[in-house]
Amino acid sequence: MTNSKYIPDEADRIRANTSEEINAKIDQITENNIRFYATQRKETITERIDKLEEEWDVDRLVQMCVSGVGVSSILLGVIASKKWWLVTTAAIGFLGNHAVNGWCPSAAIFRKLGFRTRQEIDSEKYALKAIRGDFDDFNRLDHEKLDERIKAAIDIVKAL
Repeated sequence: MTNSKYIPDEADRIRANTSEEINAKIDQITENNIRFYATQRKETITERIDKLEEEWDVDRLVQMCVSGVGVSSILLGVIASKKWWLVTTAAIGFLGNHAVNGWCPSAAIFRKLGFRTRQEIDSEKYALKAIRGDFDDFNRLDHEKLDERIKAAIDIVKAL
């Protein structure tokens, strides 16, 4: 595992509420992806960037989860017992806490499963764009070794 971080914890409330161990695993996966795709053809890198554009981040998953729980518990409250509406209330409360503090039970579960924040997804995406040659400042590094290009791409992402 590396100790690298793509964005400061204070800038990302979800990372701040995720254990260092899980953040490190996710960072390592991101770095491994960058290293792998850096050795691929530009078309393959483009396909990966397109997939990253469609990847669901933790916030989106939390919103979908709360929506599903909310609708289900409202329906159960109408059909079975009004006590189910307490589940709706709890889900909305957790969603509010997630919006403010970046934590709710489903976000913690999604992080353990390896789902990334939008910033983490974008870190990989922009590193790959840099490697692909999308940034003029990066193009001057074409003559350098691959490992130096990868490090430069990661440094660019860290500066975002």
